Amino acid sequence: MDRVVIEGVTLGDLVYLGSAILAGLVVSFIVRTLTNMVKRRLRRKDPTCLRANLIDDIDGALSLLIILLGVHVGLRWQPSLVEYRHLITSGFVIISIGVVLYGAIRAQDDAIGWAMGRVGERTGQSRVVESVTPIATHIANSVVLVMAGLIVLDRLGISIAPLIAGLGVGGLAVALALQGTLINLFAGLSVTTDGSIRVGDYVELEGGMIGAIDHIGWRTTRVRLLSNNIVFVPNSRLSDSIMTNFNYPYEEMSVYMQIGVSYFSDLAHVERVTVEVARQVLQETPGAIHDYEPSVWYEYFGDSNIIFWVVMRSDGYLSSWSVKHAFVKAVFARYDEEGIEISFPARNVFMRDGALDGGAEGRREG
Repeated sequence: MDRVVIEGVTLGDLVYLGSAILAGLVVSFIVRTLTNMVKRRLRRKDPTCLRANLIDDIDGALSLLIILLGVHVGLRWQPSLVEYRHLITSGFVIISIGVVLYGAIRAQDDAIGWAMGRVGERTGQSRVVESVTPIATHIANSVVLVMAGLIVLDRLGISIAPLIAGLGVGGLAVALALQGTLINLFAGLSVTTDGSIRVGDYVELEGGMIGAIDHIGWRTTRVRLLSNNIVFVPNSRLSDSIMTNFNYPYEEMSVYMQIGVSYFSDLAHVERVTVEVARQVLQETPGAIHDYEPSVWYEYFGDSNIIFWVVMRSDGYLSSWSVKHAFVKAVFARYDEEGIEISFPARNVFMRDGALDGGAEGRREG
């Protein structure tokens, strides 16, 4: 065992190093096996069990940390590496912090998602909470990264007290320099926590732009138009603008259709036929509210038609397009069968009897 193998390293030293690494591998394998058994047992009762997910997040980092510990123990007590012990320990600590940080971020994401889900269920604001979750996750990850960086600097012998003080002064300068960005950041937080818009909602912004909220970020909100293009709206502009949310407070919405019929029409007959068509469309169209009773409301006398509104109902904004599409086709065909006229813009001139003769006689006498 005392035979020198290479430059002061004996066979016993190599055996000790190999034994430490092997012990780390064995312990890591045992731990991984036990955690897998625990995860399977937990997921038999609940496939989405939080504890199982947390174990799944950290078991890989834990196994790697045990192996690193075995390597560290084997290297630290090597006689030929006595003068490098401090460096070996510092390297082990820094690498371990990185491994722990990786596991902590994964576990933190699952924990925040679970906590936000519970809050959404209890408050009835699940979609609002889903919009806030990504921002909360980013902030928590940033805090963990900063803390890990400070620990690493402290381990390297760098005093972090002046650094923290400098961060306070530098933070003020950065806040002034990034004033617009910070305004958008807090505007985004205000929008998401207020619950007025949520990811997936269809909204109409000032100017008539209509689209679905695709993502609420820390600086901008992405709105996906019906043409499938993305519009980026600064959060500060979004929070100050007047908008219509077609999904708030409920997904279900009324569908209004404006129609005009000729002045020669029997309005009672028109109302009865239109309601029958609307009722049939609601029964047969996917996305329509089948048990809703449609109604007709006459509004005013137009230039060529008597104008009225038909009120129906759909289960969402996109479904309202299907309801309108089906209703236009159905009511046009039914009006044609019933002889109900939808007049195009025209002017009719009515002449009184004898008006032309009287006019001619008057001109002759003059």
